[in-house]
Amino acid sequence: MSALYRQVYDKLRADIEQHRIGIGDRLPSEAELIDSHRVSSITIKRALDLLRTDGFIVRRPRLGTFVISDVQTNGQDEQDPAGARPLIGCVVTNFDDTFGTKIIAGAIDEAQASARLVINRSLGDPSAEDRLIRALVDAGAKAIILEPSSSEYVPPVVLELITQSYPLVIIDRLLDGVPVSTIASDNVAGAREATEHLIGLGHRRIGLITSAGPVSTLDERRRGFLLANATASVDHDERNEFRGVESTRPNSLTPVEADLDALTAFVADRRELTGFVVSEFNIALLLREACHRLELEIPRHRSVVCFDHPDLFFDAAAFRFTHIRQDQDALGRRAVEQALTQIADPGAISKHTLPTTLVPGASTRKLRRKSH
Repeated sequence: MSALYRQVYDKLRADIEQHRIGIGDRLPSEAELIDSHRVSSITIKRALDLLRTDGFIVRRPRLGTFVISDVQTNGQDEQDPAGARPLIGCVVTNFDDTFGTKIIAGAIDEAQASARLVINRSLGDPSAEDRLIRALVDAGAKAIILEPSSSEYVPPVVLELITQSYPLVIIDRLLDGVPVSTIASDNVAGAREATEHLIGLGHRRIGLITSAGPVSTLDERRRGFLLANATASVDHDERNEFRGVESTRPNSLTPVEADLDALTAFVADRRELTGFVVSEFNIALLLREACHRLELEIPRHRSVVCFDHPDLFFDAAAFRFTHIRQDQDALGRRAVEQALTQIADPGAISKHTLPTTLVPGASTRKLRRKSH
């Protein structure tokens, strides 16, 4: 049987790894641990020291002991006996097969030989974002990759890290006036190409539908949309924009049905619109259902171009939207590359814009002279 302190360590580690004790949570006091485990104070101290050495917890004077990681980030292992690979922390808002999963896959692949990567998600909560970043720094992360929940609000910890020349890479966002490295898609060009595709099919009354998120990505896509209309001398009315979808945002409390009702009312009110540029795949799904409720078929009656699309490799019968594809794998890889560059040279700040690609699908068609 293993030593008592090791048994306590294993139990606490399991609680952390299985999220019974979450990142940012405070551990019970030493007195409470002594009582619950029925061991001496020396045993508890040795168990906590080992957890601290392995990067699971940190001691904060006058506050207590807090969990800062659910994976081992320090100590030696057979793969990396000298601990030579730097730890890089990554905080994203959320991810799924439409957007995010491939970014994480690219980052993991790029980091395999040269860094250790710890990934967390904030679910769009600025306070969680701040807490997770601080926990990663406390755990010994040498760089942070961050997808901010907002382009309007910069977390205090980010400003602190910038003043310390700490390696920091922002992905999928632009923070105006902030001296920090960024890796993002060319959203202006992507939205412009999406709109030009519809114009090329004969559409002259095109709507824009986005979420209500406070992120630069949406502003850039709107700018590209407006630029395409202006370049083609297509009149645009701001009433043709619906920018209030809430249910697709991370951790949203808005029911999907509420957005469906609002989109249905919008499409019904703007019946002259024959095409739509949509900021994300899930909103395109909502729009498709809204059109269905109005007995409007896509693409027979309305054409739609969205951003991003799940691969659906094994579902040949699935409906596929014409969409703008971002190079998500490259976003993840370039973020890790830049983090490693700044670990070596903190002053090597750079900004990268990655091209997008229009992928034809089943949601667009040439406009006939007579349409509903």
